[in-house]
Amino acid sequence: MSMQERMHERNKQERMLDRNLAALYTRHPALRSLGLEKESPAQLRIEAAASGAPTALLAGSYLHSRYDPAQEARRLLATELKGEVSAAVFLGFGLGYLPEAFLEQRPGRPLAVVEPEPALFRQALAARDLGALLASPLVAWHIGREPEEVLMSLEELPLGALQVLRLRPLYLRQAAYFRKLELLVQSLLDRREVNLNTLRRFGRLWVRNLLANLGLFLRSPGAGRLEGLLAGLPVLLLAAGPSLEPVLARLGELAPRLVLVAVDTSYALCRQAGVEPDFLVTVDPQYWNSRHLDRVGFGRTILVSEPSANPRTFRLPGLGALYFVSSFFPIGRFLEELTGPKGRVGAGGSVATTAWDLARLMGASAIYLAGLDLGYPGRRTHCRGAFFEERSHSLSGRLAPAEQHGQQALTAAGVFPVRSNSGGATLTDRRLVIYKWWFENQLEQHRTPSFSLAPDGVRIAGLEYRPLQDLLALPVLRERFTERLETARGWALPEERQAAELAALARLAGRARGALAELAGELAGLAELARRGLRLCARLREQGADPAAAGELDEVDRRILQAASRQVAGFLFQPLIQKILGDAGKPGSYAGALELSEDLYGELADSASFQSELISRTLARFR
Repeated sequence: MSMQERMHERNKQERMLDRNLAALYTRHPALRSLGLEKESPAQLRIEAAASGAPTALLAGSYLHSRYDPAQEARRLLATELKGEVSAAVFLGFGLGYLPEAFLEQRPGRPLAVVEPEPALFRQALAARDLGALLASPLVAWHIGREPEEVLMSLEELPLGALQVLRLRPLYLRQAAYFRKLELLVQSLLDRREVNLNTLRRFGRLWVRNLLANLGLFLRSPGAGRLEGLLAGLPVLLLAAGPSLEPVLARLGELAPRLVLVAVDTSYALCRQAGVEPDFLVTVDPQYWNSRHLDRVGFGRTILVSEPSANPRTFRLPGLGALYFVSSFFPIGRFLEELTGPKGRVGAGGSVATTAWDLARLMGASAIYLAGLDLGYPGRRTHCRGAFFEERSHSLSGRLAPAEQHGQQALTAAGVFPVRSNSGGATLTDRRLVIYKWWFENQLEQHRTPSFSLAPDGVRIAGLEYRPLQDLLALPVLRERFTERLETARGWALPEERQAAELAALARLAGRARGALAELAGELAGLAELARRGLRLCARLREQGADPAAAGELDEVDRRILQAASRQVAGFLFQPLIQKILGDAGKPGSYAGALELSEDLYGELADSASFQSELISRTLARFR
């Protein structure tokens, strides 16, 4: 190629780059920070394929077909995407043929492009016209970002039938990066599945508990008031895994050196060891979870709870200082518009995740985690003496000993080995791995120094192992934080509140009653709208296409979408909503659409009626 031809080609590439960057920055101005205008060392070798379209080589490997890269991308996607697709994630960009083919074959479906090397992406922008792809509102770009950053954005995609597609040469080039991202995506999908299954099982229980706890919720301060309380002080978080046992034996020596934060499963064990934790954290709505606190009393321990915890917890003897975290659910958020935010604390699906995030919120200088095994070291599920372990003994018999209960729990969990803190292997399961990924993500974001005291616990990236002996060498600090803890108790105990604050709480209770009565009425109206929708669907099913009925149904939908209470009602049938979102790209029939509409109206009517009646009953007994 002559000098003149090279100059012509270079000018052509610069013009292409300018056009593509203009399209990209118009839609995604934040990507200007990548500095893609600046020239970077060329790594791709751009060639013309037999079809005339550009193709590319990288380190001797073709990223796309040498004959017809666009047609190759269409064939590949037709093979890969056989079933439902709610969204797609492309690992590696190349010259963009695969994402373009996806928009063509699955119109309306969102996608994300992940390319860890900005220099390769820049060369692609100079190689071919990508204006339509770059300007599309359906495409999210993750260029040069860490896997954890990418994951947070992927949570915004419809995850019902997410597809992950690899551009193999680029995947192999950055295998460690992409494998980490795939693990994080799998954790996201697992967490979503766990959340939906939990909602199916406990959704109504959460609502009932929250309304049963209404008076306490209105009167009690929020955990946000505790922010920074423990600044500069170390915290010992006590979970109830098998590795808690050696810590309990030395807890009396540790208590003067660290603030003690126990979860509900370990609290009684601490009391039995002769030590009263400073904080107790509980979030579970189930009756059986409240049994962990039987026959121990609260003493001077500060209780921090999710508002939907089982009401029995708050009727146990000796309840003193109580703080609530912000509710995870719509009715709770509705009430917080009156009370002000209680204080949002992380919810990773386990009480230990909430306790860790509370310690972080309170400003702990370091968090040491005891009993957080996230696995089954020695094929054991809990510390000796924990409620569920003791219960297995009470249920045991000659033909069904306690050991059999433990073995059945392990078998049902589907255990597999992973690396432990000591370098060996520990059994875990998919549910516990979700908590592992949660901790890794949070530790990456917040950088709060955190350490594990479990030598055989599952290894968590960012959570270094520390032997128990290291904590016994910490200085005695109890006098430094006793005053702070007393202050926190004073903020929460009714007898220590000022008259003006108590009067304000009485006014708040009056406003809450009025707001809840209005919400109950709106929900009842929403239920009636949904039942009207059901009747119209039945009419359309019996009579076929009926413009008048279809018009009435449109009006019903419009009024439902305008209802302020729709989010409260919709909370209880999120699994159905997720199914609808996952099926959105799937071709359907008129009869199928009617059936789906009937399911939706039926669930809406059921949810709105249930919550309206429950609120009305609550108001009748609430004083």
